[in-house]
Amino acid sequence: MAWFVIAIIVAAVIYVWVKRKISRPDLTILPERFVVFDLETTGLKPDTHEIIEIGAIRVNRDSGKHDTFQALVRPTKKIPKKITGITGITQDMVEKDGDFLETALPQFIEFVSDLPLVSFNAEFDMAFLNAAISKTQVGALANNRVSCALKMARRAWPGRKSYRLSDLAKDGRLSSDDTHRALGDCKRAMVVYTAAAAKLRSAT
Repeated sequence: MAWFVIAIIVAAVIYVWVKRKISRPDLTILPERFVVFDLETTGLKPDTHEIIEIGAIRVNRDSGKHDTFQALVRPTKKIPKKITGITGITQDMVEKDGDFLETALPQFIEFVSDLPLVSFNAEFDMAFLNAAISKTQVGALANNRVSCALKMARRAWPGRKSYRLSDLAKDGRLSSDDTHRALGDCKRAMVVYTAAAAKLRSAT
């Protein structure tokens, strides 16, 4: 009887371990294809502030060919001067070259398809992205796996004084001239994510 109880316990432990591995995959194993994306917004609150730029890089590690997506988005309210000072995105820019969210968002969703997503601050970007999808009702993500490059960086390089994307990028000798523009931040996040994954792999 004792062996039967032990067998049940062992089976239960294995089940829990496997379930955790499925629901929390090893993020140090980079997929062959994934999309790094970044959003520029009018503020920090997804329920009241708006997206003003979407940038994305579709990475193909096998071929080395990377496709890009970039769209300025016209918000319903004027861009605050403080945000223009941070991002360099002006009201004139979005009025002249911007698409409405109802146009830009489906294009981004199509670009992403079902590929894994990477963002530097995934909780922030996904909150805005999900709020935009809910608001516009123009499409939906395909239950994409989401990875956070910031969390990866904290795991890979504990004890740093700064985990700002621009500071991490400087360590990788990347220019910070276009910091806080979506596509430029995507490039930096891609380098940080891949470097952090490599660092964590080497430590195992």
